Amino acid sequence: MLAAQHRMRSSADFQKVRRNGKKIVTAGLIVHVYEGMYLGHATQVGLTVGKDCGNSVQRHRTSRRIRAAFNPIVSQLPPGTGVVVKALPDIHAVRLDSHLIAESLLSKIKL
Repeated sequence: MLAAQHRMRSSADFQKVRRNGKKIVTAGLIVHVYEGMYLGHATQVGLTVGKDCGNSVQRHRTSRRIRAAFNPIVSQLPPGTGVVVKALPDIHAVRLDSHLIAESLLSKIKL
C-alpha cells in the first residue's frame, strides 16, 4: 500500500503527467514519469486500471498488485516526481516484480 503522501488524487495532475512526462512501456504497463512536477514535495503515484482489464474484482486485484510493486520504487525516485501507471489488458499474464519495474524505470529516466 502506498502511503497517503504518495497518492495522486487530482485529475489535473494525472493529465499534466501524461502530457508532459516521459512515456515508458513495460510488459502490461504504460508508465508516465514527470520529474520535478511537485517541487519541494514527495513523489506521487497515480493508477489507471480501465474496464478492459477485467471485472471489478480483477481490476481491484490489479491495482493492489501495482501498488505493491511500486511501493519500494517510490523511495528511489527523486522527490517531487509525478508518476502515472496505466494497466494494459494483458496485465493478468504479467509478473509484477518491483525489481524489474525499478530497473526499467530508473534506466529510462536516467537517474
